[in-house]
Amino acid sequence: MEIGAQTLTVGERSFRNPKSSDARLVGYKIVADVAGKGVVFVLTVAAARCLAPNAFGVFSLASTLGWLIAVASDFGIQLHVARAVAARPADAARTLATWLRVRAWTTAAAIAIVMGGLIAVDASATLAVPILLFALVYGCSGLVEFLHYFYRGLSRSDVESSLILAQRLATLVLGLAALAWRPSVSLLAVAMLAPMAATLLASLRLATRITPPANPESRSPSPESFWRDVFPIGAGIVLSALYFRIDVFLVDWWRGAEAVALYNAVFRLVEALRLFPAAVLAVMLPSLVRARDRAPLVRVSVGVTLFAAAVAVVLWPAAGILVPLLYGRTYVEAVPAFRILTLSFPLLSLNYALTYQLVAWNGQRVYAVLCGFALLVNVALNATLIPAASIDGAAWATLATELFLTLGCVWALATRDTAPASDVAAAGLPA
Repeated sequence: MEIGAQTLTVGERSFRNPKSSDARLVGYKIVADVAGKGVVFVLTVAAARCLAPNAFGVFSLASTLGWLIAVASDFGIQLHVARAVAARPADAARTLATWLRVRAWTTAAAIAIVMGGLIAVDASATLAVPILLFALVYGCSGLVEFLHYFYRGLSRSDVESSLILAQRLATLVLGLAALAWRPSVSLLAVAMLAPMAATLLASLRLATRITPPANPESRSPSPESFWRDVFPIGAGIVLSALYFRIDVFLVDWWRGAEAVALYNAVFRLVEALRLFPAAVLAVMLPSLVRARDRAPLVRVSVGVTLFAAAVAVVLWPAAGILVPLLYGRTYVEAVPAFRILTLSFPLLSLNYALTYQLVAWNGQRVYAVLCGFALLVNVALNATLIPAASIDGAAWATLATELFLTLGCVWALATRDTAPASDVAAAGLPA
């Protein structure tokens, strides 16, 4: 299997045993993600304690909008690149060069749209400056994440992990210093922007160094490949991002900035818990791309779901102590919402594996359709539950939407006994 041999040479040059390699890469990725999520969590807690409730609400809105901008400007390109590089590592150089140019332009366009929108609505400086700064932060973050997915396709998640550790450590130091010096959302954004921009420059240099020599016979992706392969992934990811975080904006619409602060604080805790399934899927993505049956998916999904269920069992009774301990007594009202959100964590972890496998097997169109329906379900539930139950209603809507997505993905994957022959041929694997 020539392609498999090439991947082993490129992606596991530091490890002799493939199984040992996977375990060490997963372990290192978990350490990096624990540190990375820990930094975000510490900064969120520090911001909640140092900023006034309204200012923390602005921070929540600006950071959520920035994250959505990064997702929209990528529009599925990074996952497509990881899948393409994992399937055809000999074409990695051409794939990176082509899609990196596209990502640079989409990021610039997204930031320009944000600037235009702020001017059009004549937003106050209190809101406009943080939003623009966080758009820059997450614009750079999106490009860094794009390169991370490129490393995953090469089975070099160790490079990604090292960059995460360095960048997040610098962000922690600068962010805490900014909050201690002058509690300000804008200053915090500047402190987060500097290390992210430096990481982007360093990652660009590293990517060119570890990329295999270009295959003279490789060709640039055709425009048709965008509509066939990338656009459905992007549509699914954007719709997924919307249903996952649109509740923040809906809570603000119906309940105001202080309710957003409460909900965002506990939602960030659940987001931090995703590091384990995210780390496992980051390392195992090439295996899912090359899988000929559902056995790798079953192993991965069972592991991440059991882990998440165990965590939920522990956090449910501890919520009453944990939330006020971390955020202060002001956030006691968010404890019930946190308990509800912990119930969604096992489903969220399982959906990580299911959606990755669906895309890996060229099921991006089904993925996009499922995420579109999930968004409709989420908005409809939030429209009913938030006015009636505030942030608790938003948490129940999240749980129900994850259940809907799980059932849809299980149905979609159940109709595919193995990877289709056309997908196997496209990946360069023996039929």
